[in-house]
Amino acid sequence: MGTLIESYEQQYSSLTADITFNIGRISNTHGAERQVHIRQAEKLFDEATELLEQMELEVKDLPLKDRQKYNTRVKSYKAELAKLQKDNKRAKVGIDSSRDELLGDDTHDSEDQRQRLLDNTETLDRTSRRLDHGYKITLETEQIGAQIMEDLHNQRQTINRSRHRMEEMNTNLGKSSRVLSGMMKRIIQNRLLLLVICAVLVVVVVLAIYFMVKRKS
Repeated sequence: MGTLIESYEQQYSSLTADITFNIGRISNTHGAERQVHIRQAEKLFDEATELLEQMELEVKDLPLKDRQKYNTRVKSYKAELAKLQKDNKRAKVGIDSSRDELLGDDTHDSEDQRQRLLDNTETLDRTSRRLDHGYKITLETEQIGAQIMEDLHNQRQTINRSRHRMEEMNTNLGKSSRVLSGMMKRIIQNRLLLLVICAVLVVVVVLAIYFMVKRKS
């Protein structure tokens, strides 16, 4: 877990360095190039905000002895990001400051409205991305659920086939048992018949010997 948070911290450090670079470029460029740096800075701010949210989730799973240390770090990262956001806003409106002084409060009001619109747009963009993320998670959950249902269906079919095989085996065993019982009965009958024949032969032999002795007498 600690390794993952350290990776988040490295990503955050890289993002803040890129944000600082773009804020500097916003102050020193004009026109289309300035707009490119403004959009890039906004994108980086969104990525940094989401990264801090992920970091907070990971910190909650840490052991208690490490949690306080990383909580303090995350708070300092948030404070740093808030300061960079203020610097970014000043950089975006700084180029028009001289014009504002010449035109008066109306320009300030217009700039305030424009800034509020920018803030609202940023919030909507973040919300849209979170909704997209939630939708992707929902689709993944549905796919996992479908896969589980398919696995359960396959397992049910396997169980049914196994049950049918067991029933067939039981039927075959029953038939084999009946055949064996019939064979045993026939064997017993044959043995009894053999015994009767033997007894008859013994009686015949005895009678023959008896009559032969009687004649000689």
